[in-house]
Amino acid sequence: MEPAPAAPPRERSVRLEELAGVRVGVWGHGREGRAAVRAALTAGAAAVHVVDSRPVDVPGGVTASADVADLAGCDVVVRSPGISPYRPEARELAERTCVTTGTGVALAEFARRAVPTLCVTGTKGKSTTSALTAAALQAAGRPAVHAGNIGTPLLDVLLDGTAADRTLVVEISSYQAAAVPDFAGLGALTSLAPEHLDWHGDVATYYRDKLRVFTGCPVRSVVVAPQARRIAERYLDPAQLVDPTELVPAGLAAALRPEHLLGEHNLGNARVALAACALLGLGLGAHVEQVLGAVGAFQALPHRLSPIARLGEVTVVDDTLSTTPVSVLAALDALAPRPVTLIAGGQDRGLDYTGLAAALVARGDAVTLVTVPDTGTRLAADVRRADGSSAVTVHETASLEEAVAAALGTAVPGGVVLLSPGAPSYNRFRNYEELAARFTELVLAAGATALPGAAR
Repeated sequence: MEPAPAAPPRERSVRLEELAGVRVGVWGHGREGRAAVRAALTAGAAAVHVVDSRPVDVPGGVTASADVADLAGCDVVVRSPGISPYRPEARELAERTCVTTGTGVALAEFARRAVPTLCVTGTKGKSTTSALTAAALQAAGRPAVHAGNIGTPLLDVLLDGTAADRTLVVEISSYQAAAVPDFAGLGALTSLAPEHLDWHGDVATYYRDKLRVFTGCPVRSVVVAPQARRIAERYLDPAQLVDPTELVPAGLAAALRPEHLLGEHNLGNARVALAACALLGLGLGAHVEQVLGAVGAFQALPHRLSPIARLGEVTVVDDTLSTTPVSVLAALDALAPRPVTLIAGGQDRGLDYTGLAAALVARGDAVTLVTVPDTGTRLAADVRRADGSSAVTVHETASLEEAVAAALGTAVPGGVVLLSPGAPSYNRFRNYEELAARFTELVLAAGATALPGAAR
C-alpha cells in the first residue's frame, strides 16, 4: 500500500462547536461556501469573513473581500472544495492558521451522532451509484438521504437535521476526498481514471487524494468495482476492499435490469450500489423484489448519457458530465451498435487523448467525430495520426453552435448525436449545466422534439 499524501500543514477536521466564539474565514462562496457561512453563524462565530474572486452577497454581519491575505487573521478557515490545497497561497495560509473543509466538519459530526454513513466516490459513476444506493434503500423500507457533491452540501444536511434516523449516502468528489483523512464509515468506489490533473498536480496524486477518504475505514468496509481494484490496492490496504460479487447474491446480480440506464458500466454501477446496501446491513435476500424494482425504475440522472430529443430518426443524447476520455468510450460502448456522431472537446487539463483516438479509429465509420475547442483540436490531430484514420470522418468546428449544426447535418437515420466532451466545459461555459442547456437549446431550435422527462 502506498502512503497517502500528507495534508497541507495544519489542515484538519474541526468540530462544529469549535467555530463558536472564534473568527471564521470562508474561502469560496459557492454552495459549499454558503453552507460554511451558515454553519459558522449557527455555531456562534465571533466574526465571519468570506473571500471570493467574484463579488458576493453575504448575510448581515458577514464581511467579504477578494484578497486571500484577509483570511490570515482568522482562527479557522473553511476552504471550499474547488480551491486546491496545493496552490501556493493555500499552503501559506495553512501554515499560518487552521484550515478545514465543510465536508470534513460534517462527516465528523455525523460520526459523533452515529449516523450510518456511506461515502461513494470514483472518477465516473459516483452520482448514479450513490443515487441508486439511496433509492434501493428507500425501496426496501430504510429511509435514506442522498447528498454531498451531487447537490446538497453536507453542512446543510447537518444543520437541517434531515439525516436524523436515516442512512446518509454521500457522493464525494476528489476535491472533497483529499481533505477527509479520518472518515471511519463505509465506502464504495466505482472507477478510476486520470482526471482533474490541474487541481491535484499529477495522476498519482489524484489517485491518492481520491482514495484518501477511505484510509481510515475498517477491514472489508469499501466496495470496489473490478476496474478500480488494482489501482485502489496501491493506495489502500487490500483488506479494506470487498468485491461486489461477495455481497450480492449471484441470482440477484443476474436478474438486475437497469432499464433506463444505458451501458455495461451502468450495470456495474448497479452491482456496486446493491453491494453498498449490503454493507449498510440491508438483507438483499429478503428484499429482492424491492431492490430489483428500484433498479428497474431508476432513471438516468441529468447530463449522464441521457436521451433528450429526437430529430426524425436521430436520437440526441446529453452526456455533458463526461469529462475524461474513458467516459467517452463508455458512452460509445453503451450506444453500440448504433452509428454515433460524437461532439467532443472542452477545457484542456492535460489528459492524454491518444487512446480515445485509437478507439475511434477502431470503430471505423460507426463514429463520426465533430470537435470543439480546446481539446478537440488535439483529439482530431490524434485521430488523423492513427493508423486507419481514413475510416473516421472528422469535422473540426470553432463553437458549439457550429458543432451542433454539423452533427445534425451528418447524422444518419437510426443513429445518435452524442455530446460527450471528454473534458470539462469551463473554457467556454460557466459549468456543465450551462453547456447542457445551450446544447439543448440549439438542438430544439434546429427542429428536434424534446423527449418526455428530459432535463432542460
